[in-house]
Amino acid sequence: MPVTNTPDEGTTVQTWEMWFTPFPKTVYIARRQVGRTLTGWGVPDDAVDTAVLITSELVTNAIRHCDTQHLVHVHITDDGDELLLEVSDPSRQSPQPMIVPSDAESGRGLMLVRLVAADFGSRDRDPVGKTVWATVPRLPAP
Repeated sequence: MPVTNTPDEGTTVQTWEMWFTPFPKTVYIARRQVGRTLTGWGVPDDAVDTAVLITSELVTNAIRHCDTQHLVHVHITDDGDELLLEVSDPSRQSPQPMIVPSDAESGRGLMLVRLVAADFGSRDRDPVGKTVWATVPRLPAP
């Protein structure tokens, strides 16, 4: 559901959001929807790839750490310079990057997000839950 707003300074801001059921197949669907949306907005391929990777990790975490009775919300904002990716779930527990053994098959998602995102964090969401967010430059740094 794309929404376009035009702020006073003349820059077009594009937003997109979608609610997802918290099941494993959701990760694939969210990745595909985010990729299609950003490509449709003319976002460069490198930024699309990074945003899709971040979406995958954040949605995976949201699904793993929330109960299956609540939806996961994905929201993207593109201000022309930077993408803001937000994933919300009903848990108030703040995400914590972990140091895992080299042979572990999972647990590196937030570390990966930290490495590829320009910025990363979380905030409480009213009335319940949290939002984990990351930013990605639309264009690579010079």
